[in-house]
Amino acid sequence: MLLFPGPNGADGRLSRATVTRFSLYLRHLEEVLNKGAQKVSSKQLGEAIGITDAQVRKDLACLGNLGQPGIGYASVELIAAIRHVLGIDRVWSVALVGVGNLGRALLRYKGFQARGFRFVALFDKDPALTGQQVEGLRVRGLEDMTETIKAHKVELGLLAVPSDSAQFVADSLVQAGIRGLLNFAPVVVRVPPEVSLVAVDLTVQLEQLAFHVHTGNVP
Repeated sequence: MLLFPGPNGADGRLSRATVTRFSLYLRHLEEVLNKGAQKVSSKQLGEAIGITDAQVRKDLACLGNLGQPGIGYASVELIAAIRHVLGIDRVWSVALVGVGNLGRALLRYKGFQARGFRFVALFDKDPALTGQQVEGLRVRGLEDMTETIKAHKVELGLLAVPSDSAQFVADSLVQAGIRGLLNFAPVVVRVPPEVSLVAVDLTVQLEQLAFHVHTGNVP
């Protein structure tokens, strides 16, 4: 379970599944709002992401009394509430370690900036890359990590490094003051309890997909 600031200032608890659904709700809400829909119902949200309207109402009850029976939810108000719970009603400064093919692809992805994630520092252990400009940012060596992260008040780090470097880089980022890590390296890394960690292993995801296709199980 994950703690979040509740609507009345008290701490609430959300499962990871609920947090994932909030992100899906948000994408659909922004889509319908762009089309001019000022209201949305729990049934519409449920149909959009493939769940029951009862589950939608249960999830959104965590945000306070936002909906009205027979009328639905105000799209703008619900978007603001979800963004607040997800913590994306502010700008997050992000450092990327590993400026190879994957790292450069992540830098070019515009969705991060749209959600308030701003890359402010790049690091790589390859001396040949040090000093280069990539997507408008100068690549720095790992030895500059602590000073740079503190100077830019970076809170989040992305690891796009080889497996054998991941734990060392994670330790270095934590020591520099990073509060959350998104790990793209195909290896398990360990961080202290006070640091949040999310792993994205694309091979594991493909293995899961292969399993479902092989067995005929629909996830």
